[in-house]
Amino acid sequence: GWDAWIEAVWSPDSEWIAYSQNDINFNRDIFVVSADGSGRPVNISRHPDNDRSPRFSGDGRILSFTSERRDNDYDVYLVMLDRDLEKLGPQELDEYFDERREAAKKRKPLTFESETEASDEDSESTAAADVPFDRDDLESAYLRLRTVTRLPGDVRGVELLPAGDAIVFEYATDAPDAEGLYRVDWDGDDQKRLRDKMSLMHLDLSGKNLVGVARDQAVTVDLSKSGRTETVPISDQIRMSRSEYAGEKFRDAASIMGDVFYDPTMKGLDWEALTDRYHELAVQTRTADEFEWVGNRLLGELSSSHQGMWTPSRSLDATTSYGRLGARVEPVADGYRIVEIIPDGPAEESDTPLLIGDVVVGVEGRPFDLDATPPETISSRLGGRIGKETLVTVRRSDNAGGVIDIDLLLEPISRGREANLQYRAMQRRRAGMVDDWSNGRLGYAHIRGMNQSSLEEFERDLFAAAEGRDGLVVDVRANGGGWTTDRLLSSIMVEPHAYTLPRGAHPDAKGGYPQDRLFIQRYVLPMNMLCNEKSYSNAEIISHAFKQLDRGTLVGQQTHGSVISTGQARLVDGTTVRTPGRGWFLPNGVDMDNNGAMPDIVVDQRPEDEVAGRDPQLKAAVEDLLRRIDADGGNP
Repeated sequence: GWDAWIEAVWSPDSEWIAYSQNDINFNRDIFVVSADGSGRPVNISRHPDNDRSPRFSGDGRILSFTSERRDNDYDVYLVMLDRDLEKLGPQELDEYFDERREAAKKRKPLTFESETEASDEDSESTAAADVPFDRDDLESAYLRLRTVTRLPGDVRGVELLPAGDAIVFEYATDAPDAEGLYRVDWDGDDQKRLRDKMSLMHLDLSGKNLVGVARDQAVTVDLSKSGRTETVPISDQIRMSRSEYAGEKFRDAASIMGDVFYDPTMKGLDWEALTDRYHELAVQTRTADEFEWVGNRLLGELSSSHQGMWTPSRSLDATTSYGRLGARVEPVADGYRIVEIIPDGPAEESDTPLLIGDVVVGVEGRPFDLDATPPETISSRLGGRIGKETLVTVRRSDNAGGVIDIDLLLEPISRGREANLQYRAMQRRRAGMVDDWSNGRLGYAHIRGMNQSSLEEFERDLFAAAEGRDGLVVDVRANGGGWTTDRLLSSIMVEPHAYTLPRGAHPDAKGGYPQDRLFIQRYVLPMNMLCNEKSYSNAEIISHAFKQLDRGTLVGQQTHGSVISTGQARLVDGTTVRTPGRGWFLPNGVDMDNNGAMPDIVVDQRPEDEVAGRDPQLKAAVEDLLRRIDADGGNP
């Protein structure tokens, strides 16, 4: 296969190899193959979700692994490769595990003694028993899998104890107190937390001691004593030339990119020659920023998206967050005039709100120093005041035609929260425009990102914004991407195959269908989609798909042309290199990277339109959708 990232383990008698490998659909399964290459590999997991980390028991008759087949969370699974174990009763199985635990205590590392020098006893303690399973056992293994854990998070590193009676694993979740190293019996019973999180590295032959890394230190965990941990003192120093260090680090980065970049021709470039050329600069760098600059110039030769090199940076010991009032201002002679108030922000929701036209002249009883370099601003004066009641002095026109100074109490919010309020205001404004232009016939939904939370919001809007209307305008402009294109297509590309009628409903109500039977709320009425040059990555994939599948009219500007699946690799000092390993192509073979989705109707949207609150792209999408609906006799 194509997958270079195979994880493989030997069976204890070295007769078999278990490995995990991706197929062309990027589905990773567990395979078992004879170590001498005879016979084809057998897929023992056979599931459309990823399976990883195979581990044999000491006698090779049991195999455990991890799988994300439940709620996209990785859990532990186990299978008796030897079907005879499935026939044992509880007491017989306990006796089997007791026997294997005793055998594990006698396991010894392999030595370089010749067979004639080794005693029969040593040979028996070194070699595992014959593996008593055959190809028929392997072929049916996927039907006999046991789910060992069901945790709301991910099982990562995993080791199967030599007796096959228990599994030790790393558990990662959003609840820090629950993370850590766990032990669980083979059947899912007696699950317990042994210690704080650590990275598993190795389990010794007896299954007594676990070796790993915790907080950048080597540690051993005594599994027979409930997780007692000992730190292994390891320290060393190395002296090297700065130029040699930078040069080797640079060649490491170039080599990684040469191995994983999705185009094996490296876009037709002589990658080795380019590496040599930029290496001459890399060895002369003296700072992290200089090294990053050279590295990114090499990556830039590929002229592709989703790339970059970042050196680790130290966070400042003390940082200041600056508050926001939820208003847009412009500078005037003695302060800052309020020109727009963001709905639901502190400027509007306070018991003493700001008004359009107010001039903010001071904060916390002190006027602005507008002659400073740079001049003081409202934000600079709200440093460290997020969530704190703050005195804001404004100059306001009174009813008599004069002006007065008024002290208001407001509670500043963070920049991120203000951005969310601005986004919600934009949604409402565009939805109102669509409603006005269509006389209430069309709904509007903006998809902020191609992620699960945005998808759930879209599903909500299919009811809240589109219910009872003739069509829908979906907007992916300024969408930075993600991964949910196919889930969204499951909503908008479904073909009705039946309808249901409950007793009491009108016989002509033929569009109903039980929502609890659907994977995601569906939308089958006419729709258009908006995209622009700020639609990136997965937002471009959905734009391409919308047009390819002829779901409606794509309107706006060509998308950015930044479509690659990428991972990341780390160099010796923590420098991160993004690794675009999977390209995306249209059915006709066109690479989506550097080839953005071209709308059916191209509409310019200029800065002066946005300043004036106009949206010609949105209006064009509404007009086209109404025209298509009316051309169909007004029947959506």
